[in-house]
Amino acid sequence: MTQTTNTALIIPLDDRPVTYVFPAMIAETAGIEVVSPPRSLMGSIFHPAQMDSLFAWITSTLDKVRPQVMMVGLDSLLYGGLITSRRCDDSMKSISKRLANLKKWKGPGGSTKIYAQTSIMRISDNYDNSEEKTYWARYGREIFAWSTVMYRMSKGIKVNPGILESYETRIPQEIRDDYLDTRFRNFQINQEVLDLVGTGVIDRLVLSIDDSGAQGLNVLEKEKLVAKANSMGLGDRVFCYPGADEVLCSLFAAWLVRKLNELGLKLRAQVSYSPGSGVNCPSRYEGQTIGETISAQLEAIGIQQVESLQTGNNPNNIDIAVLVHGGDVQGDHILLPGTPDLRQLETGAQVEQTIKLLSESTTPVILCDVAYANGADPFLVEELLNRPDLMSRIISYAGWNTTGNTVGSALATGVSRLYSVRTNGRSEHTDRAFQKCLFTRLADDWAYQSLVRSQLDSDASIDKLAQLISPFLGRIGQSMRFEPGNLRVSFPWKRTFEFEVCFEDR
Repeated sequence: MTQTTNTALIIPLDDRPVTYVFPAMIAETAGIEVVSPPRSLMGSIFHPAQMDSLFAWITSTLDKVRPQVMMVGLDSLLYGGLITSRRCDDSMKSISKRLANLKKWKGPGGSTKIYAQTSIMRISDNYDNSEEKTYWARYGREIFAWSTVMYRMSKGIKVNPGILESYETRIPQEIRDDYLDTRFRNFQINQEVLDLVGTGVIDRLVLSIDDSGAQGLNVLEKEKLVAKANSMGLGDRVFCYPGADEVLCSLFAAWLVRKLNELGLKLRAQVSYSPGSGVNCPSRYEGQTIGETISAQLEAIGIQQVESLQTGNNPNNIDIAVLVHGGDVQGDHILLPGTPDLRQLETGAQVEQTIKLLSESTTPVILCDVAYANGADPFLVEELLNRPDLMSRIISYAGWNTTGNTVGSALATGVSRLYSVRTNGRSEHTDRAFQKCLFTRLADDWAYQSLVRSQLDSDASIDKLAQLISPFLGRIGQSMRFEPGNLRVSFPWKRTFEFEVCFEDR
């Protein structure tokens, strides 16, 4: 076996570009060699991961290479993927047996660190069963409301008389039983995962909360898991916050911060909100404010938030500006039935302020664009692309899906860039990896999600996609002064929600 000190083994949540490709690009930005399973082994919306082959690949790889760290999306190993974790009927016994494999992977004397993510099963307030069990198409919103009532009753909050019985009458008994059984199984497994942190098998854990309201059975489970972690004295190793698809990126950044700390390099950030009131803006799909998400992500990665930056002459200070572009109401590029239309907001004032803050910054800037869920603020990106001088100040940008997705991936990219610069690991390869990260986010979050997607009318046509997006990709490359080479675009899950831009040299 070869002992390698600069290698990370990454087991993604599934085969999507944001979960499979982007974490590897971030690692390459830091100058870290990445080892990942073949993409064909990972789960998708159509099928679970090839479990036997995946475990065999991990065993074979660890026999040849001893990585410094493993980044493990446990949902892949335990259930076959994030979506399968909500769908599969595997027994608790079989899932526990899979989990026990982690004990074999630590290496001699625990030489390999294991950073892991496990999800708290979500409850979506819709009738979309594309990522749920089939009965969600008929009973999804009723299950969500039923869950909320049970949460309120468990907290002693007054509810209308007979409301619980009313929802239970609408949802057949066998569906209620199946739903609760699945939740209970996943909750028990998450408690076993916490036990592995307690015994030192898992070195750092994120309990991710995917697509949540402020109340519900998932929130109740979160509270119980956090209480257990605290009672075990694991508060500095277990973190729980909204997110999912970006978490392995955040865990990778936390590992880099730890490595920097060991070198005596501390990472401090000044956070600015544009507008200032944006800190209290409710974050869509998360059940908390944008400011709470920012603070949770910074803490989980290990970045110290400071009021002002006073670097003095200390060359070991690593100072960054985290600029949060938002508003008092978070928009949404997706219009769901029964929800307000927030697809077009007036963001001119905060765009002007964001550009001003970016222009005045004397430190590298991580730009978190959370004005909208499910895509970028088109007015902000237009201004950025018109100002290549400002683009050069940015060490990271993201504006996709939820606030947690945006913030976690933006922070991770920025930390990786700083790591390569501050540890003398910057090279032509890491520079190009960084440019790919920035290009990818602008292509996906701005060009596709906020401009092109609405023109497709749910038509997953690759030819139409390529025709519509090509001019925007050219503009991004020109503003960045980056030549991406030949590009391919695709819909990896055969639907318009996910978009992938593929670089020929990958």
